[in-house]
Amino acid sequence: MEYNNIVQCYKDQLQSLRMFHKELVKANLITDDIAIGSVPSTILPHRLVELVEDVFDTSIQIKNRRQSVIFGRKAAAYILKKYTQLSLNEIAKHIGVGDHTTVIYNIKTAENLMFTEKWYKEKVDEIEKEIENFSKFVKE
Repeated sequence: MEYNNIVQCYKDQLQSLRMFHKELVKANLITDDIAIGSVPSTILPHRLVELVEDVFDTSIQIKNRRQSVIFGRKAAAYILKKYTQLSLNEIAKHIGVGDHTTVIYNIKTAENLMFTEKWYKEKVDEIEKEIENFSKFVKE
């Protein structure tokens, strides 16, 4: 009798996981090629960019020199490099810059800003905390 309960519990959990997977795909948080039962290794890059834009209250794709855009773009380059396996040229497309050298510059500048500016580090920490919370949620 106990064995049947364990099997039923497993089936229920698997069905729950499948439903959750479908919701994550529908919300465009993961791609559908991830096997049921596995954990996505990364969050989709455009979602990371949206998170950075929310925290910095700007759109990083805008072609202007406003500081909020510049700071957000630098943070997005840093976050994309840290949490994805995108090439530097792919990151450039996501953050609206010309090429890989600008991405390298943005990443290094973001690291320097986190070291010297407390407010900037707090914003990047906030972004990373959200990413970690999402990752924990997906793993559970």
